[in-house]
Amino acid sequence: MGVGNEQVVAYWVEHELDLTIDWSEAHERCWRCGTKSGLERCRIVSAALGGTDTVDNMVLLCGRCRREAPSHQDPQYLWRWLRATSVSSPDVYWTMRGWKEFEVIFGRKPLECFEEAPVDHRALNAECRALAADEFAKTVFQFGEGRLNPSTIACVIAEIEKKLANRHGIRLP
Repeated sequence: MGVGNEQVVAYWVEHELDLTIDWSEAHERCWRCGTKSGLERCRIVSAALGGTDTVDNMVLLCGRCRREAPSHQDPQYLWRWLRATSVSSPDVYWTMRGWKEFEVIFGRKPLECFEEAPVDHRALNAECRALAADEFAKTVFQFGEGRLNPSTIACVIAEIEKKLANRHGIRLP
C-alpha cells in the first residue's frame, strides 16, 4: 500500500471527528484499543469487496483489532464498530475486555461479592493492586501476541478475588 500512516491521519482528522482517538497520537496508537504496537493500515472496505488502497478507505489498527474488525461492503459498520468499542484511555482496552471475559466465564461481575461486605473499599483497592503484580507474574503471552488475552486477564482477576475473599472471610459464589 502506497499510503502512509501520517497520510491516513491527515485525511481523517479533517473528515472524522467522532472517534475517541487523540489525533495527535493517531499515527502511532491503534484507533480502537489505543496501544502503541505495530499499527497496520486496515481497509475500511476490503479489496475483496471492492475497497481501494486510497487514504479514504484506511484506518490504523493494531493486529489484534484488525483481526476483529468487521469486513463488510458498507463502511458504516466499521465506523460504528470503532465508535462502540474504542476507549478514550490508551492501554486499558484489553484489561477492560478481561473484566468482561470474567463475567462470561464466571457468570457474575468481578469483585461483586465485596459490594455489601463490611470492608474498607479503598484498602481493598490497594490490596488488589498489591496482589496484581504477583498474579500477572504467573502468566505468559500466547505465542505471537504482544500482550495478555482477555481470558488470561479474567483468570488473574479470579485469583486476586479468591485471595481477597480468603483474607476477608468472604465466601465466593
